[in-house]
Amino acid sequence: MTELDKGRAGDGAEPRPGAGSPFFPGAPGLPGPVPPQGAPLPAPPAAAPSAASPSAAAPHDIASHGTASPGAAPAPPAGAAPHVEGRITVGDEVAEKVAALAALEVGGVAALGSGVRVRSAGDAVTVDVGIAVEYGHAIMDVAAAVQAGVARMSGLMLGARVAAVNVAVEDVRPQAGRA
Repeated sequence: MTELDKGRAGDGAEPRPGAGSPFFPGAPGLPGPVPPQGAPLPAPPAAAPSAASPSAAAPHDIASHGTASPGAAPAPPAGAAPHVEGRITVGDEVAEKVAALAALEVGGVAALGSGVRVRSAGDAVTVDVGIAVEYGHAIMDVAAAVQAGVARMSGLMLGARVAAVNVAVEDVRPQAGRA
């Protein structure tokens, strides 16, 4: 018994799962194999096969037998793209450019004002955009259309949830072709 185990023995705390436990949920608040509320716990494993037994292969040893072992992840459906390990990142400049182009597509936007800023927080983004509105357009209508357009395109192209789009109308300019 380690010093930590000795300190826990008899202190009234919950017992820690032993090594080889079929279910160990991990620390609260951290990701891990926690079953949904009310879900049955997995059945305890059957008697462990001997090391010499051919069925003692590890669950990840799929290639040697041609089929997945119990507990292995299911195979993707036919025609689905295979899962590839790695990381995909989208630069802040790309996210800002997507938002800027979406704002410029809106009728009544003469130009960008001070610019576009995108902030990420987990799986969500917040977009700040400054615009100049063409004279003669209803400012609130143009700003609302910018909010909707930037949110739609940012969500679609970035694959992220858009928490907020803050629009600052910073200028009014004459329509193109008029002085």
